[in-house]
Amino acid sequence: MKVNYPVKEAMDIKKIKELLKPLGGRCAKIVEGNLEYQIKDEFEADAYHLLKEKEIIQ
Repeated sequence: MKVNYPVKEAMDIKKIKELLKPLGGRCAKIVEGNLEYQIKDEFEADAYHLLKEKEIIQ
Protein backbone atom coordinates (compact mmCIF):
# COMPACT_ATOMS: atom_id res chain seq x y z
CA MET A 1 0.00 0.00 0.00
CA LYS A 2 1.33 3.44 -0.89
CA VAL A 3 0.59 6.25 1.56
CA ASN A 4 1.54 9.89 1.89
CA TYR A 5 1.21 12.41 4.69
CA PRO A 6 2.24 16.07 4.99
CA VAL A 7 5.46 16.51 6.97
CA LYS A 8 5.77 19.10 9.73
CA GLU A 9 9.31 20.14 8.78
CA ALA A 10 12.25 18.98 6.72
CA MET A 11 13.89 15.95 8.30
CA ASP A 12 16.64 13.52 7.41
CA ILE A 13 14.99 10.84 5.27
CA LYS A 14 17.47 8.24 6.60
CA LYS A 15 16.01 8.63 10.11
CA ILE A 16 12.49 8.21 8.77
CA LYS A 17 13.50 5.08 6.84
CA GLU A 18 15.04 3.63 10.01
CA LEU A 19 11.75 4.17 11.87
CA LEU A 20 9.68 2.55 9.12
CA LYS A 21 11.96 -0.40 8.34
CA PRO A 22 10.87 -2.60 11.32
CA LEU A 23 7.27 -2.13 10.17
CA GLY A 24 8.03 -3.16 6.61
CA GLY A 25 8.07 0.39 5.23
CA ARG A 26 10.08 0.96 2.07
CA CYS A 27 10.75 3.48 -0.68
CA ALA A 28 10.32 6.45 1.65
CA LYS A 29 10.84 9.88 0.11
CA ILE A 30 9.67 13.43 0.58
CA VAL A 31 7.87 14.91 -2.43
CA GLU A 32 6.47 18.46 -2.38
CA GLY A 33 6.20 18.52 1.40
CA ASN A 34 4.65 15.06 1.69
CA LEU A 35 6.23 11.91 3.04
CA GLU A 36 5.51 9.04 0.65
CA TYR A 37 6.26 5.41 1.38
CA GLN A 38 5.00 1.89 0.79
CA ILE A 39 3.93 -0.31 3.68
CA LYS A 40 2.00 -3.52 4.23
CA ASP A 41 -1.68 -2.93 4.99
CA GLU A 42 -1.50 -4.52 8.43
CA PHE A 43 1.23 -2.09 9.56
CA GLU A 44 -0.22 1.13 8.14
CA ALA A 45 -1.90 2.25 11.39
CA ASP A 46 1.18 1.43 13.49
CA ALA A 47 3.43 3.41 11.15
CA TYR A 48 1.03 6.36 11.15
CA HIS A 49 0.91 6.49 14.96
CA LEU A 50 4.69 6.18 15.21
CA LEU A 51 5.24 9.06 12.78
CA LYS A 52 2.67 11.21 14.63
CA GLU A 53 4.29 10.38 17.99
CA LYS A 54 7.71 11.40 16.66
CA GLU A 55 6.12 14.61 15.30
CA ILE A 56 7.27 13.90 11.76
CA ILE A 57 3.86 14.18 10.10
CA GLN A 58 0.98 16.58 10.69
